[in-house]
Amino acid sequence: MQNKDNWKETKYFLNNGKIKLNLKHINSRSVFLNFTILKAYHRIINKYSSGLLLDCGCGHVPYYSMYKNLVKDNYCVDWDTSSNKNQYLDKIANLNESIPYQDDMFDTVLLTDVLEHISNPKNLVSEINRVLKKGGKVIITVPFFYWIHEPPHDFFRYTEFSLTNFCEENNLKIIELESYGGLPDVMLDLFNKAFISNPHIAKLYLSFCKIISGTFFYKRFRKNTLRSFPLGYYLVAEKM
Repeated sequence: MQNKDNWKETKYFLNNGKIKLNLKHINSRSVFLNFTILKAYHRIINKYSSGLLLDCGCGHVPYYSMYKNLVKDNYCVDWDTSSNKNQYLDKIANLNESIPYQDDMFDTVLLTDVLEHISNPKNLVSEINRVLKKGGKVIITVPFFYWIHEPPHDFFRYTEFSLTNFCEENNLKIIELESYGGLPDVMLDLFNKAFISNPHIAKLYLSFCKIISGTFFYKRFRKNTLRSFPLGYYLVAEKM
């Protein structure tokens, strides 16, 4: 990653070894979603990141604090956003076409909430497989129940079945494939997006969500609807 010394935490920050939300850098309409995904993303990134890591579609590298002490080095690749220069990029690339690195180079590839923005997703998964070393891991996260974002570059929503298909076509062995959120989480997120845009109210709403989501009834409701009404998915697969 370029300019490591200039990197600053944005959506998430470390506090006494724990990852927490930084509400100053999160859209008020998405505070509940970020609260929901934080534990899942942190767990899988912490568990499977190693060696040389490619942060693919990295943006401003919001997950760097989660993996920086686990990897030998990290490379960052993303689109050309000329209007807002990204100082952390090692290479600029059109991810619909190719990943500009050699075969069998990386131990880990991180693709967080990027695949829905790719018009040719099968090609990107194939490219990830190409740049992974044998035994290397790819970590993919995607939304499912989520509003249109970054238009016009918002093309798909995926199910566990399409993600499985991507892996089977590329000889990737699935280690974990899980949904996160259930119907009650979808409902709280939709309410957040529809009605809560003020940062102060968003903070209060998040406190309310933390309380209600910890109740027995809520957890049971989530468990019973996790597969039929997911907020999204996370996938970890290994190159065979």
